Amino acid sequence: MDEKIKKDSLKLKIYMILFLLCISFFTVYAGIGMIRYKLTGKPDLSYWTEMTEENFENEYIACFPDKLGFLNLNGRMARMFGITRLNDIVRLQNGYLTSMTPKVDEEVLRNEARSVANLNNKLKEKNIPLLYVAAPPKCQENNDMLPVGEYDYDNENLNVFLDELSRNDISYLDMRKLIEETNENYYDFFYVTDHHWNVKAGFFASEKISGWLAKNIDLKIDKKAADIANFEVANYKKCFLGSRGKRVGTSFGSVDDFEILKPIFETSFQDISTDQKGDFSSLLINEDYIKNAKDYLKSDIYDLGLQGPTHVINNDKTKDKSIIFVTDSYGFIVQPYLAMQVKRIDDISAYTPNMLAQTVENVKPDAVVILNCPSFNLGKDASFNFGY
Repeated sequence: MDEKIKKDSLKLKIYMILFLLCISFFTVYAGIGMIRYKLTGKPDLSYWTEMTEENFENEYIACFPDKLGFLNLNGRMARMFGITRLNDIVRLQNGYLTSMTPKVDEEVLRNEARSVANLNNKLKEKNIPLLYVAAPPKCQENNDMLPVGEYDYDNENLNVFLDELSRNDISYLDMRKLIEETNENYYDFFYVTDHHWNVKAGFFASEKISGWLAKNIDLKIDKKAADIANFEVANYKKCFLGSRGKRVGTSFGSVDDFEILKPIFETSFQDISTDQKGDFSSLLINEDYIKNAKDYLKSDIYDLGLQGPTHVINNDKTKDKSIIFVTDSYGFIVQPYLAMQVKRIDDISAYTPNMLAQTVENVKPDAVVILNCPSFNLGKDASFNFGY
């Protein structure tokens, strides 16, 4: 009996030593990565994001070896125990991942809408029509799929904001309603693991915006570029782990396919800033980046694959209208298809739109279109400072 106790005690000691050695290895490895970054300015494992350098904890996690493996282990355990919120990410009943948006004070929302109304008045003086496009929150308004105990205020915030736009007679498109009118599954317009809408939604939004432009500035819609039958689908299977998935791993959510709709007809564009010329696939998107993205955590397929030039000329001589497009990253998947309908499109970041007034003076557009995601702009006063 004493011999067995001794053997068990020895095994326990060995396990403890191995465990401590393992922990020490990971601790030292991550620490060396942090030191290397401090000395060279280059991230060690490249799990670096814009938020990484906020504090010691973020820097340490960014250098931790096999980060995705540990995320997946944690996510798998959470699923086993029925946990639906992990690292501030909520798993909807349909498996889609999202984050909760807090309630924004009603007066703040109405003041922001009044800022859009003020912009509209300034543009009216120049005979330039304004369109506000409300991108849809990820949770459907009457079918949010949220687990018990969770509440998201995205739709409630947006409803107050749009109500004030209506009171001020501002033209807007509520993409939630337009998507629901298709009678298709609302969630099919989103990535499972990311907060953005997908290429299906982007093409759909460009159609609706073009329709409004046709009515308000006499845009001649290019039927070829508006017909999805004239596009081929490039589908990159299981290559995209979105911003929500990167926080919880693939086991808690999944991995998305990434699709691009590529025109099968000839296109020609020019980047005004660099004079670079190219077609849809070589200039408006970065398909090479999408093709070669290997690491789920290191790659940023949506932003780096879709964010093209911000000032673009369409070399199709039949086009004669120009627009200024104020947008956040939701617009990245809309702009390439919208660019095929106009002569010129100038993008301005929705997070710093204070240069809009000056850009209007310089470009003299036929229309201004604002496309915002409510999750990231409502309640952010800087998104409604248009420079007037």
